[in-house]
Amino acid sequence: MRRSLFLILTLLLAPQAFAAREVIVDKVWMRESVPGQTAATVQLNLYVTKDAQLLGVSSPLAVGGEIRHIMKRGGKMQQRTLRNLKLAGHSNTLFGERGLYLMLTGLKQALNVGDKVPVVLSLKIDGKVRTIDVEAEVRKLELSYKHYNDPAVMDHQ
Repeated sequence: MRRSLFLILTLLLAPQAFAAREVIVDKVWMRESVPGQTAATVQLNLYVTKDAQLLGVSSPLAVGGEIRHIMKRGGKMQQRTLRNLKLAGHSNTLFGERGLYLMLTGLKQALNVGDKVPVVLSLKIDGKVRTIDVEAEVRKLELSYKHYNDPAVMDHQ
């Protein structure tokens, strides 16, 4: 009897618990840095259940953070820094792919494989600014130029 009552209550309350979760962030990682490197990208998936705006990215291990959009125009790569990024409700945005990047600038220390880097995302949802704290795992730097798909570029591994 208790078990059935618990199951019923769980099913009734579950939609409210899921509705309260407006932002889901997963697969957060960064590449290890090389000596002298002052900036690094944060790779992540950002899912929002409501219309939102990404206002920025920051970390205590960096002086600043930027949202960058990189695109090809007239055969040349161009990049611009965005003040914010509109996110449609029920959308998943992949940062580190498709021209959208989160960049930490002015790194205060080297990023080594296995480190956990605290990252803070600032979003505006329903007119309120919220911060989401996540941790980026630092992964091994892989140097390969094969992804350029250009026979003139050789892989130097």
